[in-house]
Amino acid sequence: MPRAIVLIALIGGAIFVIAAYTVQLAHPGAVFKDPDSAAFEVARKVGGDLFVTVFLAGLILAQFASGISAQASVGRLLYAMGRDEVLPKRIFGFVHPKFKTPALNIAIAGAIGLVALKLDVATSTSFINFGAFLAFTAVNLCVIRQFFNAKGTANAMGIIGGLLFPLAGAIADVWLLVSLEKTALVLGAVWFLLGLCYLGWITRWFRQAPPEVAV
Repeated sequence: MPRAIVLIALIGGAIFVIAAYTVQLAHPGAVFKDPDSAAFEVARKVGGDLFVTVFLAGLILAQFASGISAQASVGRLLYAMGRDEVLPKRIFGFVHPKFKTPALNIAIAGAIGLVALKLDVATSTSFINFGAFLAFTAVNLCVIRQFFNAKGTANAMGIIGGLLFPLAGAIADVWLLVSLEKTALVLGAVWFLLGLCYLGWITRWFRQAPPEVAV
C-alpha cells in the first residue's frame, strides 16, 4: 500500500480527534438547541457574533468547494462505470463533445443533491454512514478471508493484525450500522438490495465475474 494513503488516513484521523476534543472542551455534552446548527452554537460560545460571521463565511466557501469537488468526483466515477459497462454506457459513458466532461453524470449527481436538500443533517448523515459502515464491514471481512487464504501468517503478529483487529473492526462497524435511525436502515437496505439485484443481472445471476472498473 502506498505510504501516502496511510499518512492521509492517520493525519485526517488526528485532525478529527483534535477538533472533536477541542469542541468538547468548548461545549461539553451533546445537547444543542438545534442539532442542524450545532456548529454555529459552538462558534458563538467560543467567539461571539463576530466569530460566527467569520465562521459562516469560511463554511460557505468550504462547502461550495467541497460540493463542486464531490460532484465532479461522482461524475468521474459514474463515467468510469459506464465506460466499462458496469452501468448503461449510453448514459453514464457519455462525454460532452465540446467540454469533454461526463455532463450527464454531473447533472444526475446535481439533481440527486437537490433532492437531498429536503433532508435534515441527522437523516442525511445516517444515509452516508449506512454505506460507509457497510463498506468498512466488507473490508474487514475481506482482510479476515485473506488471512485464512494466506500462508505463513499463523504467528502472533499475523493473528493479531490479520484476524483479531479486522474482526473487532467488523463487529464495531455492524454495531454502529444497526444503531442508525430506522429511516436510514430501511432505505439503505432497499438500495443495497437493488444494487445486489443489478449485480446479479449483469453477472447472469453470479455465474460470471463482475466487470472491472479502471478508475
